[in-house]
Amino acid sequence: MKTEINNKSTDTNANNMLADAVCRPILFSTPMVQAILNGTKTQTRRQVKGMALDWLNDGFTPEFVAMKENGFGKANVGDIFWVRETFGKILSFDKYCYRADVESKYDKPALGWKPSIFMPRDACRIWLEVTGKKIERLRDIFHVDARNEGVDFIQGISQKLYYNYLTLDYGCNELFSFMTLWQKINGEKSWEENPWVWVYSFKRIECPEGFR
Repeated sequence: MKTEINNKSTDTNANNMLADAVCRPILFSTPMVQAILNGTKTQTRRQVKGMALDWLNDGFTPEFVAMKENGFGKANVGDIFWVRETFGKILSFDKYCYRADVESKYDKPALGWKPSIFMPRDACRIWLEVTGKKIERLRDIFHVDARNEGVDFIQGISQKLYYNYLTLDYGCNELFSFMTLWQKINGEKSWEENPWVWVYSFKRIECPEGFR
C-alpha cells in the first residue's frame, strides 16, 4: 500500500502564507481522491442548502449570496479544505493507509476500511486551498469544468473516452460523464432538477503551519 504524497502537485511555499486561514473538513469519495492526487480534479460542486437557498429563492442574485460577508458556503477564497477520505490503520507501524492508494478492492488493512466521515484530523494527508467560489445552476457547467471535476477517462485512438458512472463503461464525453457521476450520487432525477450548487475551485498545497 502506498502512503507517500506526490509533492510535485503541491505548493511548497504555502505554509507561512496560509497559517491563519480557516481550515474546514470536506468529504471526497475514493475515485475523487484519486483524481485530486493525479491532478485532474480542481473543482467540486456541492448543492446549496439552508438560508443561502432561501435567499436565492427570494430573488437575491447568486453573486450576492456567495459574497464572503454573508457567511454562506463551506469556505471562502483563501481558506483550506482538509480532505476526509476512506482510510485504515496499519497497527504494526501505527500509521494510516488510504483506500485511494490501493489497486485491488481485496487489499485492505487488518481492521478493514473506515468511512471518510470518521477520519480523524491527524490522518489527513491532502489539503486544498480554495481559489474560487461561486453559485450557479448545476446544468450551467461547461465541458472544461466537467474535466476539472476529475471525471475518469481512457485515451482512445483519436480522442479521450470518458466514464459513464451509471453503465460502468467508457465512451461518452466529459459533460455526459459528469452528469452520470452526479446522478449516481444524488439520484437519477437530480440532473433534471437542476439545483443551485456551490462551485469551489482549489489547488493542492502542503500541510498548513499549525494544522497538526
